[in-house]
Amino acid sequence: MAVGDRRKNDPHLNATGAAASSRQDDRRKTDRRSTPRVGLELWIEEVLGDDVYFRRTGNLGEGGVYFDKAIPHAIGTMVTLKFALPDDKEMVVARGEVVSIAGSEEGLGMGVKFITVEGDGQVRIRELIRTVMSRKRA
Repeated sequence: MAVGDRRKNDPHLNATGAAASSRQDDRRKTDRRSTPRVGLELWIEEVLGDDVYFRRTGNLGEGGVYFDKAIPHAIGTMVTLKFALPDDKEMVVARGEVVSIAGSEEGLGMGVKFITVEGDGQVRIRELIRTVMSRKRA
């Protein structure tokens, strides 16, 4: 079989032989999160070096947070997040990595994946999400 024949059947190439970008487009349309998330407006303090930002969430999940209308940092940027959950007096402190940013068509926004969460913060986040989800079902 000639090289051209093998490439003709390659699912990663389009009709012109160029690499197809549909795989990347498909990833953006599907939810890649492995844990549930809830729409929740919280103010979160974000620390990056000596800079401190106050960001508003669009949603929160066990695995991370999405900031609505935020001017994003570059993907891979590590940040420290500090926030209080509703009806909770203790602060949650988490270290996270910027894993997604909204493109120009989508507007401003940034997704941060939690890398570590101090103390029982992860448990408290999980309980809040369960509570919010159960209220939505009722």
